[in-house]
Amino acid sequence: MHFRTIAAIALGTWAGAAAANPISFVTETFSDWRDRLFGKGHPTPETVDAPASGVIELKPGQPVRLRVGEDASQRDFAKGKSHYREIELPQSLEHAAVRVQVVAQHGKEHGNTVFKPLFYVHGEGETLRDPVEAKPLHVDIRPFRKTRLLGCVMLKDVQRFAIATDASSVGKSYVSEVREAVKAPTQNGFYYTTDAIKARLPYAATGMLILEVTAEKDDKSGC
Repeated sequence: MHFRTIAAIALGTWAGAAAANPISFVTETFSDWRDRLFGKGHPTPETVDAPASGVIELKPGQPVRLRVGEDASQRDFAKGKSHYREIELPQSLEHAAVRVQVVAQHGKEHGNTVFKPLFYVHGEGETLRDPVEAKPLHVDIRPFRKTRLLGCVMLKDVQRFAIATDASSVGKSYVSEVREAVKAPTQNGFYYTTDAIKARLPYAATGMLILEVTAEKDDKSGC
């Protein structure tokens, strides 16, 4: 087989696997990635609560907890009609990394639900650019804390954006990769074990998120 053909096949295989699970093709594990962006390896100020309505100011380096509730405004987006919140940065950023935590909430039925976030950057006038999806979202399930979905997106030339959801996802479910069994101590001296699990969380039209933005030097940094 010709060398170029072999190289093309190898590159295609790598790209497909990397898209499915980008963490597997870098040196860090999921735990390393989680701690670097959201945990002990990423010290940040305490999370603050956003106002219940109106535009939310998101300062770089300051995590903000917000709700997209049933009382939030609605409009038609590229991915259908959705409740949404408007986010504004203090200044325009050429390259912005937005770290998102989707906090599982008790649904109207039994069990927990999550919000599937889409980011719509404001362009010229009232136009919105194509949505950017936080993909992949990695499930973070640990004892004594709420289940979260963790993700990160890079936005370019952004000062204001809307966070909404994909209308077609409501009623469907997030399905995680299979997590291996865990045996580990906690900071408080407890010791816990879990079986291998595959989480399934229904998507809802509303939800709670924690956002944090940082300015980056290029679109390859930050996430």
